[in-house]
Amino acid sequence: MNSGKWPSLAPRAGEISPMVPRTPLARCAGCGDDVFAEPPAPAPIVLPPPPADVPARLDSVEKAVAAVAAQLPAQRRATDAAIARAAGQRSDSNAASDAEVERSRLELLYVPLGAQSRALDAIEDDLAGKSAAEALAARAQALRARIAQLQGERL
Repeated sequence: MNSGKWPSLAPRAGEISPMVPRTPLARCAGCGDDVFAEPPAPAPIVLPPPPADVPARLDSVEKAVAAVAAQLPAQRRATDAAIARAAGQRSDSNAASDAEVERSRLELLYVPLGAQSRALDAIEDDLAGKSAAEALAARAQALRARIAQLQGERL
């Protein structure tokens, strides 16, 4: 087992030649951190604006949802009345057929809501990663909530 100091790696007296230039043991030019200049400051990220047609597309969805919402109360009343008339009737009676027709008409009113929900999906995709899109995204979420409310009333 060795004990004591480890030998130094410094050149010994007989190993130093005046022909070999020696640099002092300090920071050297071109070594380490001073090789590269300070990195440039990162450029600020500028998000693109939302597509210009998004407000018009939201208006279109809003109008379609409002049209469905406006038609639903009258169709619900007609469906409920037809179902009440068919109560106690045979399944092949005219009243039962009328009730089924009214149920189908009520269901047909909900079909555009699925298309409008998909339109909102596309709008929300277009708003992702865009600057100043919060108000438009909030409007899309409000429309999505209105569609969900109408779908909830369906059941």
